[in-house]
Amino acid sequence: MSTLIISEKNKAAQAIAEALGQTKKVQVNKLVSVYQIPSRNIYVLPLRGHIQQYENTAPYKKWTAKDPRDIITDPHAIAKIPTTYAGAYISALKQYGKKCDTCIIGTDADVEGCNIGLMDAIPFVKQANPQIKLAQLWLNDLQKKTIQQAFNQLIPPKWSWAFSGEARAQIDAIIGFSATREVSLTLKNILNSLNIKFASIGRVQTSLLYLIYLREDIIRNFKPTPFWSISADLKIGNRNLRVNHQNNNFIDKKIAERIYNTISNEKFAQLEQISMKTKKILPPTPLNTSRALQLITKNLKITAKQALKTLEDLYLNKLITYPRTDSDVYSPNYDHKSVLQKFLTHSLYGGYTRDLFKNNRINPRQGRKNAGDHSPISPLKSLEPSANVFENKLQEQVYNLITRHYLALFGEKAEESETRVLFDIKGEKFLGQFKTLLKQGFYIIAPFLSPKYSAPMPMITQYIDPNLKKPKFPINKINFEEKETQPPPRYTDTSLLQLMEQKNLGTKSTRPAIIQILIDRSYIQRKGRSIYLMDFGFLLIDALKNIWKPFLEPSFTAKVEKLLEEVKNQQIKYNDVVDSIKLEFLKLFDLFRAQKSQIVSKIQPIQSTGNIIRGRNNKIITSSKQKSSSSTNANLNTNTNTNIISSQKKGSTPALSTSFCPKCKTHHMKLVISPQKKKKFLVCEDPKCQTYLSLPKKGTPHLLKATCSICSFNIVKISTSKNGHRFYYYICPLCWTHGLNNQTGEGFCSNCKSFYIVKGKCVKR
Repeated sequence: MSTLIISEKNKAAQAIAEALGQTKKVQVNKLVSVYQIPSRNIYVLPLRGHIQQYENTAPYKKWTAKDPRDIITDPHAIAKIPTTYAGAYISALKQYGKKCDTCIIGTDADVEGCNIGLMDAIPFVKQANPQIKLAQLWLNDLQKKTIQQAFNQLIPPKWSWAFSGEARAQIDAIIGFSATREVSLTLKNILNSLNIKFASIGRVQTSLLYLIYLREDIIRNFKPTPFWSISADLKIGNRNLRVNHQNNNFIDKKIAERIYNTISNEKFAQLEQISMKTKKILPPTPLNTSRALQLITKNLKITAKQALKTLEDLYLNKLITYPRTDSDVYSPNYDHKSVLQKFLTHSLYGGYTRDLFKNNRINPRQGRKNAGDHSPISPLKSLEPSANVFENKLQEQVYNLITRHYLALFGEKAEESETRVLFDIKGEKFLGQFKTLLKQGFYIIAPFLSPKYSAPMPMITQYIDPNLKKPKFPINKINFEEKETQPPPRYTDTSLLQLMEQKNLGTKSTRPAIIQILIDRSYIQRKGRSIYLMDFGFLLIDALKNIWKPFLEPSFTAKVEKLLEEVKNQQIKYNDVVDSIKLEFLKLFDLFRAQKSQIVSKIQPIQSTGNIIRGRNNKIITSSKQKSSSSTNANLNTNTNTNIISSQKKGSTPALSTSFCPKCKTHHMKLVISPQKKKKFLVCEDPKCQTYLSLPKKGTPHLLKATCSICSFNIVKISTSKNGHRFYYYICPLCWTHGLNNQTGEGFCSNCKSFYIVKGKCVKR
C-alpha cells in the first residue's frame, strides 16, 4: 500500500514527512521535490498554494469582444484553469497519484486549504487513479507529536469547506470580471489621462473602499466649531492635577470669559467632594486571527499584510499553532500544563510562569466562540530573545507578543481605582479624575495590554475619609483655551481590521490582502500609519454611491459571507449559492448600466487635478498625478508589467518604498541615486532615523511594489549590461544589506533556496 500526502507548502511537507519517519528528498522535476518515507511507502508532495484559478474563457479575453453583462449570464464565460507554474505540480500529482492507493489531503486546515487540496489538486490525482481512496490530515500545528496523532486519526475530506471556498472564488470572479470591465470601459478616457489601466471593482474591496470614503467625506467636508475651555492646574503634594470646569466646553465665548475673569487671580482651590471606585480587570481572552492581527499591527506599527505573513512564517517554523482561526476557546483536553512548563526557566517569562504553578493557575481564561476549526493562536516553544530560529527581528517581536498574551490568560486579575474629585474655585465647580493601578496582575507579563495610569496621589486620596476636613490646594495656573471640534481620525491598519470584522467584510485571512489590493490599485495610500483616500478612489465612490449604493453597502457582501458559511456547514449547496448571487448581482449590474452616464460627469474633475490626496476643506496634501502621453493611453487588454514603483531620475522626486523602514517602522524609504550615478542606496525618509540600505554599484535600480517573502521589504530590479548585452536581476535590499554585513551573500533572489521571482513577484519555490 502506497500513500500520497498533499501539502500546501514546502516547509509543511518537510515537517509532515520528518514526523512520520526517515525521509528522503526526491527531485521529480525542476520545480517539484517529493519527500519520501521509504519504510512506510509514503510520499509527501508540496504544492505552492493554488495551482488553479478562475479566468475568462477565450471568447471573453478581449474586453471589447463581448458584453461584460454576459460574464454574469453565460455559464461558460469563466473557467478554472491551471496557473502559469502549475504544469510541474500537475505532472507530479498524476505521477504519484497513479502509483498510490490512498491520497491524504494535508493542506492548511482551513477553507482555503481544503479548496486547494480537494478542488485544485485532487481532480488531477483522480484523472490518473479514479479508484484512489481519500482522507484528510487535520493539523493544529506542525509539531511531531501533533502530526503523528493526526495521521493516526485521519478524518473524511471536508468537502463542504472546499465547496465554500469554490463558491467564493466563482462569485468573486464573476462580480470582479464583469464589474471591473464595465466600470473601466465607462471611464476609459479618464483612466488613460491618469495612466491607470483599469478601475478595479470587487465584492469586498469596493465595499471597504466605500466605508473608507464615508470617513474621508466627513473629514474633507468637516466644518470645525469653535469652543472654549477653562481648566486649573493644581499642586497636590509634589504632583500636578488638571481639573476642568464642570460646564466645559463653552459654546458662548462671553460666558467663558466672564467665568475666567472672575477666577483668574485665585490662588487656592477648595476640595469639596472625593470618591473612589475600584474595579477588577479580567485577563484577556485567547487570540483568534482577527484579534492577533489587531494586537500586532497596533503594538508593532506594521501593516496587516506583514503581521499575517509573520504569523504564517512562525507557524511553518513550528513556533506557534495554526494562525488562521476564528476560535477563542480551547478544547478541554488542550495540554496547557506542558506548554507552560517550557517557560519555567525562561530568562524573561520564567519568574511569572513559576508563580503560575505556585498558585495553581494552569487553566486559562476562555473566550466565547468555538468555531470548530483550530485552537486559538498559542506558542509551542520557549525561545530566548535573539534565538537563531528567528529569521528576522519582526518574527522575534511577534513571537514575544503572542507568548506574553498567552501567558497573560493564566494571570491574576488586575485591579485599578478611579478617583473623582470636585473642587470649588470662587464659586465655580471644577472636576478632576485619575486612575491608578492597585494590582498589576496579568499586566506584569503583558504590559502592552495595560492602559496608562497615573501615579498614586496619597495627598488627596486620604481625604476620602469623611471624618477629615477637606483642605485647600494651591493653584499653579488657570487656563483659558480656544479650541475647535475635530473630525474623526483616519483609519489605520488596526482600525480597518476592526471595521472589517464588525461589518463582516472578507475573512480573517483575506482582510490584510484586501487592504493591500486597494493600495496596489491606487485607491488609497498609507502615510505613516494613516490610510488616506486618493482622489480617484474618492471621486469613483462619490459617483457610484448615488446609483450603486446597494452594491457598495456592506450588507450585500455580508449576505454572501453568511451564505458561504451555510455552505461550509452543509446547510445549502454551493451551486445554489452561486446561482442566487449571480441573479442578485445581475440586478445590481443593470442598475449601474441604466445610470452610468451620470458617473463620467461626476468624476471628470480628476482629469484636471490628478490622483491626489486631500485633507480638510479639500486641501491638496500630496499630488501623485502621472503625466499622460501617447504611450500612456494603454489598451485595457495589455498584460504589460506595471509592478515598478519608479526608478529615480535626475531632478525627479525620489521613489518611496511601500514597506516601512526596518528600524523605525513608521516611515518609508526613498531611493537615492547621485547625479553621477556613483552612489545608489535607500534611506529612511525621516532624517532623524538615518537608516540606510545598500544597493549594487552597477546597474539601474527599479523599486518594485512586490515584497520579499522573507523580510517583507520591497524587491529591487537591477537593469544592467555585460559585453553589450542587456539583462536584469532582482535583489532584496534588506536581505542584501544583511548579507554584506554578515558576509553571507544573501539577498540575491536568484540564489534564494525558498523563493524566486515570477512576473516581478516573490513566490515559493
